[in-house]
Amino acid sequence: MRILAGDIGGTNTRLAFIQDDTSAHLRYEKIYASADYSSLISIIEDFLSLYEIQEPLDACCLAVAGPVISGCAALTNLPWKVCEQELATLLQTQRVTLINDLVAAAYAIPDLKADELLVLQEGNNKPALDARRDAVIVAAGTGLGASHLVWQGDHYQAFSSEAGHAGFAPQTKVQRQLLAWMQPQHGHVSAEMLLSGTGLHTIYRFHVEVMGLPESEGVRAFMRTTDPASVITRHALAASDELCVQTVNCFIEIYGSVTADITLHYYPVNAVYLAGGIAQKIKTALACPAFIHAFTNKGPMHDNLQGLPVYLVLAAHPGLEGAIVHARQFYLQVR
Repeated sequence: MRILAGDIGGTNTRLAFIQDDTSAHLRYEKIYASADYSSLISIIEDFLSLYEIQEPLDACCLAVAGPVISGCAALTNLPWKVCEQELATLLQTQRVTLINDLVAAAYAIPDLKADELLVLQEGNNKPALDARRDAVIVAAGTGLGASHLVWQGDHYQAFSSEAGHAGFAPQTKVQRQLLAWMQPQHGHVSAEMLLSGTGLHTIYRFHVEVMGLPESEGVRAFMRTTDPASVITRHALAASDELCVQTVNCFIEIYGSVTADITLHYYPVNAVYLAGGIAQKIKTALACPAFIHAFTNKGPMHDNLQGLPVYLVLAAHPGLEGAIVHARQFYLQVR
């Protein structure tokens, strides 16, 4: 089978070509900086040319950071519009499907190995890794995404959402101050505006401008040449800057609460998975009690949430692997 799969994010676009028929076993993979290209089509054309892929594909599945409506997607954090029919013409196959990037991540979940998961909460009834389960997947990265994985009797079906754009609901005095500071600037304050790379920097600025924490000149200078979110997390994990530590602590409390809110919308489920680049970068901080305390702090649903296993996905690119899984399923469904 000849498959083109991709994970199209606001920061990076990852493409993979797989050929695993009897005559060849190939896998080509390349990462592109999304902002360097005017469209997804231009990236795909470069990829096909680079690896001299000329024969028609059996299937293509691309995971995109945004809602897919009637076979088209306008990416949330990129000025791109992508449509299945245009891709079908380019790739010489009608077996093209676009799915939300968190849907793709969900399809990767059943194949994860034990060493690709970090347990944040054991739960009361921890199922075997290979057990059929309904699950919620929440991921913070360039944006905030969520999906729902459901066992349908003989296969998994993943359902997309735009939960990251739901309104931020503060749970502490500091969070209420944060919301009050942001609302005059933005009107609508979504969870994604805080649980993302830019959100980390927003929380950092709040702690400077409202909470009065002193800003290190060294940290500020470093941010001029390096992604602020990376600078903040690096200093927070090293405990080398109190402002960065407080920023990440606030981020983790919000992440735990928002993850619980999303989980309750789909409840009952059997497990919760955190994915996305930020979660992996701050995994040691997420493994501390603050995240799970915020996750379970939901009044009468405390015990229900405490009973759920919560995992951090350590696999490098679950969105890409999930797109490959879905491409195979899609090929078999439409043959």
